[in-house]
This record gives sequence, C-alpha cells and structure tokens, in this order.
Amino acid sequence: MQYTYKEFTIFIEKTWCGLLNIYNPYSDPWDINITKSVPSFDLQAYNRYPEHNYVYDKLWVCRTQGIKGGTLEDLLDNRYKIDKYPIFIKPRWGHKSASSKNCYKIKSYEELKKYKNIPEMMWSEFIDDTEGMTDFMVHNGTIVHQITYKYSETQHGVVADDWKYISPNNQPPEKIINWMNNHMKGFTGICNVQYRGTVIIEVALRCSRGGAYILNTKNKQLIKSINELCDHGTWDYDNTKDFDFEPFYSFKCFTTMPIVYLYPQHILDLTMKLSDSLEFYEYYFEPSGKDGMVFLQFLHNDFNTGTKLKSAIEYIFSFTQIIFLMLFFIILICYAFKIKDRFKILLIIMILFSTRFINAIFTNYTLIKTQKLVLVG
Repeated sequence: MQYTYKEFTIFIEKTWCGLLNIYNPYSDPWDINITKSVPSFDLQAYNRYPEHNYVYDKLWVCRTQGIKGGTLEDLLDNRYKIDKYPIFIKPRWGHKSASSKNCYKIKSYEELKKYKNIPEMMWSEFIDDTEGMTDFMVHNGTIVHQITYKYSETQHGVVADDWKYISPNNQPPEKIINWMNNHMKGFTGICNVQYRGTVIIEVALRCSRGGAYILNTKNKQLIKSINELCDHGTWDYDNTKDFDFEPFYSFKCFTTMPIVYLYPQHILDLTMKLSDSLEFYEYYFEPSGKDGMVFLQFLHNDFNTGTKLKSAIEYIFSFTQIIFLMLFFIILICYAFKIKDRFKILLIIMILFSTRFINAIFTNYTLIKTQKLVLVG
C-alpha cells in the first residue's frame, strides 16, 4: 500500500500518539464533534468559499472601514506617505500566514526598513484598543447566532492576550454586525472576526481555534445546528433552541525564555486534572512580536483559580528552561575538562531531555517552526 506524504505523516502521528496514549483535545473528550465541512485551516476555507474568500485580503478589510493602510513595499518607496507613528505591519493575505507570524508594531521609518525583505506585507494605522473576537453563524448572509470572546485588557506585546472570557451573554459591537451585514451577503457558514475596539483587523471563514471553544460549550443543540448549517446549508428558524452554556475562560501561558524542553503530555494531563481545568488544553506556540512566546493554552470555569494556575505554570516552565540550559552547559564543562564520568553525566541529561518527545510529533514540529520564526523571521 502506497501513502502520500500527508497520509504517511498522519499515519505516523496516529501510531505515535496511540503507542504513548497521548491525549487529543480536539477529539478525545467529546460525545459530538464539529463536522468536517467546517474548515480547520484558513487555506482550506479560502478554497472552500471562492465567492467570499476576498475577506482573506486584510488590506481590503482595512479599506472597507476607512482605515489608513497600504502595502509595505509602497510605504518603503514613499516614506512621507504617512506622518504619524506607530503603525502596524502584518502579512496581507490571511490564508498564506499562520498565527501571529510577522506582526509588529513599528515606531519609526528606520525600524520599518528592517522588514523590507518580507514579501506580501501590509501596513495600517495602529489601533490602540482592546482586542475582541466573534464567531458568527451565517445563513445566506443573515447572522443567525454568534459567540463572542472578550479579551483581557492586559497582553504580551501587541498580539498575545492573557485570557479570553467566553459567555453566551457576550455581544459584539454593533459596528462589527453592520460590517458583516454589508460584506457577507449570500454567505453560509462560520465567519470568525477579530477586532480592536470597533475596527476589524482580520476575518476568517472558519471557527476560532478549530472549534475548540464551541466544543467546550458542551451544548449539543448548538453543535448540531452548526453541523446542519455547514453540511446542508440549512438553519431551523422556526424552533427556538437552547444555545445557553456555562461561561468559561481561556488562559494563555507566556514565556520570554528560549524553549528547550517541554513537559511530557501525561504531566500536562495530570496538572489539568488536579486543577479542575476543562477538557481542552494544549501546547500552543504563538510568537508575540519580539517580546516572547505563548506556549500553552488551557480553559477553566473559575477566573481566580485559572489565573493562579497560569502564573504557576509560567514560573515553573521558565525555571525548567533555565535548568536545562544549565545542564547543557555542564555537559560542555565536563568534556572541556575531561571529567571522568562525563559520559554518564551526558547519558543521564540526554535521557531527561528526551522525555520532551513524549508529546505529539506535531507539538514538537510546531515549536521548532515557531522558534525559527522568532529567531530569523
């Protein structure tokens, strides 16, 4: 039997995770899942909805709101095109980039020139306001339901929030609803909108975080309705369904340390279980400009407990990176001075270090990929 590269990668990952009994937060805990008709990634969504994939042009999104913006190339050629900094630069095409790749707050033209070799970048005026996000369920251009995620006012850098509050009572700004009504006519599916204040910064034709937040509502009626909408293009307007759920928080753990070690998945599982966290948690790597990196996301019903857990994880995780960096330095010292038991010391440290691979292969892959982005852009 012959495998394509993608099929072989999936086979290896499933075999590895099955062998080590590694938890999958997107499938393992749920009685009902979100249909495969809902794209998981932006490139899938771009190809699935050709009549509405114009939303992946962030410069177009910017201009529909009267926000100043343009291509980075044009601005570099015309330095006096703007007279006020800071500005914000980012990849223009949402389906070609991932996470917060190449997103920077720029304070001067001289700083801007450092990014001249990154292709297909855009700039816009910097919106100094709290971020928010909404998943809109849309039927033939009509908003039929929404889930809004309220962000913390505190954040790391300009892209990484400390936490999100997810509640059925959250409402998006009226200006965001009006934009949806004006620009998503005829669309049927899920539309995720990110905004600062009342200014839209990004639009995607998929659920936020692969539908993880919606799954954590544990509302089967809601999930079934979304599946009907995306599988068959239908929405039951006659029957009023109960889409209520218990509010919860999503916390992001952040570090400024270089990440050399990951705790095995089973330690993460035990930590979440002992702290009464919700079923969804994952290693999640998101660069925050030049300021550091998000490394973990977890959910909790209680804000105070979740905040304390977040702080504890951040402290222990960062301290662990220091320990392993010191251990690697010890190896160098041992071999430089030809210490008698240097081979035993090397073996013990390498065995300890190898436990970082008791995680999904994709986890280690995305960490390496994100670290490369942070280091070399």
